[in-house]
Amino acid sequence: MIDKIWKWLVEAVKETLNLAWTLVGLIIATLTLTGSAQQITAVATLITLGIWLLTIGFRK
Repeated sequence: MIDKIWKWLVEAVKETLNLAWTLVGLIIATLTLTGSAQQITAVATLITLGIWLLTIGFRK
């Protein structure tokens, strides 16, 4: 069980590093925007990243 979690964690870090430039762009957009647009962009970025990492198994 721990081995499976460890493998998923390593894969999640790899996937996040593969998305580095996209995440940098979204973070810059979040910091550049103001008001509700900033909040919506930040929440959408976090939700999308979470879904992306949770569906690693489906894409392999």
